[in-house]
Amino acid sequence: MATSVPLTLTLSPDNPSNTSVLDQNGRALYTTYTEHGKTTVTHVRDADEHILASLEWRDVLPDKVTLGNKGPMSLRNWLHTSLIPFYLKDDVSFQDDAGRKYKWRGNAPGRTLELFAEDDGFKEPIARFTKSRKDHASGTTTPATLTLTGRAAEIRDVVVISFLFLEKTRRTNETASQNRADVLSTPVLSAVTGSDYNVRDGGI
Repeated sequence: MATSVPLTLTLSPDNPSNTSVLDQNGRALYTTYTEHGKTTVTHVRDADEHILASLEWRDVLPDKVTLGNKGPMSLRNWLHTSLIPFYLKDDVSFQDDAGRKYKWRGNAPGRTLELFAEDDGFKEPIARFTKSRKDHASGTTTPATLTLTGRAAEIRDVVVISFLFLEKTRRTNETASQNRADVLSTPVLSAVTGSDYNVRDGGI
């Protein structure tokens, strides 16, 4: 990362769809909340409670995003996912208002998001997410954080919003992948019970 003093933001709780994003003094710089109705929509508000962006969840088609006063569009029209070559499929790219290019990497189940800029050829991350961790021995939890260098802080709103929406989608896909793995790895006990019954998570 760059040598400037990083800005560490804390997610409280560790839920990108319903959380407060706190600065190092505990002040909420952003808040996300999700409304469930005919559609499910996640909103991101700033410290002055202005809605900066909204994300409409969709099951089959890509989610729809609304940025500021702009009209709704497919999330993929803003955050571009690479399909080929295969090793780049987990990269998500976007541009800021000045036309500078960025890539989120790690947009896949089991991975962690990091943001890179074109400035140095996408070599060093300018923002990095750290997942929350629970110490089972002490019962304490280290909160989730998003750390930004000075370079990332230049476009803080865009970094935070894109991270929150990508992390929501990444976790949704991660859960779906785990569910599929559970089904594929679990024996069907129909011979014993007389019906199709799957033991989830080993029956624990």
